[in-house]
Amino acid sequence: MVRIIYILLVGVLLSGCGEGQMGDRFRTMPTSIGKLHQINLVVDPDLWQPELEETFRFYYQGAYLILPQPEPIFDLRVFSLDDILQEPVRRELKVFIKMANLSDQNSQLTQMVMSDLGQERINRSLENDDFGVQIVRDKWARDQLVVYLFGRNSAAISEGVVRSFDQVELRIKEFFGGMLEAEIFGGGENRELTQIIRSKFSADIRIPSDWVKAVESEDFLWIRNEKRHASLSLLFHALDYSTEEQLSPQYLRELRDSITREHISSGKEGTYMEVEDSFLPLFDFSYRINGHYAIELRGIWDMREDFMGGPFKSFLILNENTNRLLFVDAFAYAPAEDKRNHMIRMNHIIQTTNF
Repeated sequence: MVRIIYILLVGVLLSGCGEGQMGDRFRTMPTSIGKLHQINLVVDPDLWQPELEETFRFYYQGAYLILPQPEPIFDLRVFSLDDILQEPVRRELKVFIKMANLSDQNSQLTQMVMSDLGQERINRSLENDDFGVQIVRDKWARDQLVVYLFGRNSAAISEGVVRSFDQVELRIKEFFGGMLEAEIFGGGENRELTQIIRSKFSADIRIPSDWVKAVESEDFLWIRNEKRHASLSLLFHALDYSTEEQLSPQYLRELRDSITREHISSGKEGTYMEVEDSFLPLFDFSYRINGHYAIELRGIWDMREDFMGGPFKSFLILNENTNRLLFVDAFAYAPAEDKRNHMIRMNHIIQTTNF
């Protein structure tokens, strides 16, 4: 009898907790959903006024460098908190920015932000400033990023959006790196192409399984990935490093032109690829890829004597072990669709380069 009563009591306790703490503890958190480089901004309509909106869009939707037709760094969707609460599936989106004016104590969104972060955490952020940034993971779903931008008033938020952009952009891009990794290498790697690159150029670069060899010669390799509406290419070449002048944008531009003139055409007689900077500028950067010094050149390519063009990224990466330079170039031809994400994915492949 005692055993029966005990079992009944346990059953009642468990059923009583089913919709409360016990239910929350054992409820499965959904996996986040969303598109590459898409941000979902949650903001009160009263706060989302022209000055703040223009500032936010100027930075978060600035042009991705560089494409034939402008495309933003991030795609932006704007929601009120009611939009999110009325459609629970929206809480499963991959990247959120929650923006709150802390002086508006009647705002349900402000109350949510304060509850999410806690007063102590907010106070630490505002200790020497009128604006704060906090970033958390997996708030409503697994593999989710939530950025909190909050300030004592709307002016502080507008100014803070500008000051915090570089930091927030970096964190969001790092987060999307995991998504890129799964998209690009989820189907495995092309070990044959990886081995060709290793033996020919003394470099380790991970190549996805859906890439194929197009052209190979003694000191050159061209691999391709044909999509339904896009043709993607990676070029490889190596050369001796003899002077610092080789690690300059002008040298990289001339090197690219010399390689593409020789190896890349549309198939029509007399056609060849060159850098086109008559109408759009070139942009150059220098940084390290897995510890190796590199310069990058971005611009637009044109197929001379034909009607083709698109974006490119060229790299020269210094191999200190062999005192040689590895030239890697990514270019896309996709006249019927956006090109940003294609360039982002190819850049992710190049960033795996190591020696």
